[in-house]
Amino acid sequence: MAETLTPGATARMLGVAPSTLRSWDHRYGIGPRERSPGGHRRYTPEDVDRLRELCRLVGEGLAPAVAAERVLAGGGAPAPTVPAPRDGRDPGTRGHALPAGGASRLQGVARAAVRMDSELVEALVERALRAEGVVAAWEGLVMPLLYGMGRKWQDTRRYVEVEHLLSWCVSSALRRVPPPGGPPRTGQRPVVLACGPEETHSLPVEALAAALRERGLTHRVLGACTPADAAARTVRRTAPRAVVLWSHVGGRSDLAALRATVLAASESPQAVRVYTAGGGWRSLTARSGGGHLNSLPEAVLALDPG
Repeated sequence: MAETLTPGATARMLGVAPSTLRSWDHRYGIGPRERSPGGHRRYTPEDVDRLRELCRLVGEGLAPAVAAERVLAGGGAPAPTVPAPRDGRDPGTRGHALPAGGASRLQGVARAAVRMDSELVEALVERALRAEGVVAAWEGLVMPLLYGMGRKWQDTRRYVEVEHLLSWCVSSALRRVPPPGGPPRTGQRPVVLACGPEETHSLPVEALAAALRERGLTHRVLGACTPADAAARTVRRTAPRAVVLWSHVGGRSDLAALRATVLAASESPQAVRVYTAGGGWRSLTARSGGGHLNSLPEAVLALDPG
C-alpha cells in the first residue's frame, strides 16, 4: 500500500496553508480519497499529484475554480507554447505593461516562489522573457516580484529563502534568452559589463546581458565583485566600445577608483564610453565617460548602435 500523508505534511510539501487544502477540498472536491482507521484525512500520491497540478495552474494565473475544473476534467492542461520572438523585434521600445492578466500572472509567480516551486517559477519567467522581450518582462514582472519579496523581508524578516530562490530562477531564465534569428551583426566591438569590487548583487547586469544578447549585440560579462585592475585589463584586451559599471552598494571610494582605472586603461577618453549604473553611484558625480544609466530600457537604447 502506498504511503499516505497527513494534511499538515501535504501542505508543507506543496507550500500552501492547511486551510487552503481544506478549502480546495470543500469548494472543488480536490482532496484526500482515503481516511485513517481513526477517520482522519490522508493524502495518497495520486492526491498529491492532483494538488500539485492545481498549484501549477493557479501559479500560471488561472482562477482556482477554473484550475480545479481542468484538473478534474483530465489532470490539467499542458502549458501553452511560447511564441518565438519575431526577427527585428525592438524590446527597448515596446510597452512595458504585461498583457491582460498580468496582475494574476504576477501573483501566480509569487505564490509559486513562496511554495519554493522553482521549476514553475523558472518556466513562467522564461515564458515572459520570450513572449514579451527582456526589457518588458524585467520591468513588468521580474522587478515587481523582487521588490515585493524584498518588502516582505523588510516587513516580516521572513522569506529570505524565497528571495534567493526567485533570484536564482530569474538568473537561470535570463541566461537562456536566445539571440535573434538571421545573420549576426559583424564588426562589433563588445560592451563590457562589470560590478563594483564589493558588489555581490549582479542580477541587473545579467538582465542587461540578456537584453543585449536578444538584440545580437556583442558583450562580455565580468559579473559580481570585479576588481578594478581586472576591469582595466579587460578594457585593454578587448578594446570595447562601452563599459557599464554597476553598483547597488553606495558611498564607497573604490567606485571612484574603479571608474578612474577603467578610463585610464582606454587608449583615449574617446575610445570607450564608460557608463555607471545602479544606486551606488548616487553619491558620486559621473564627470566623464558616457554618463549614468537609470534603467534597463535606457541602458539598452544607449548601448545599441542602431
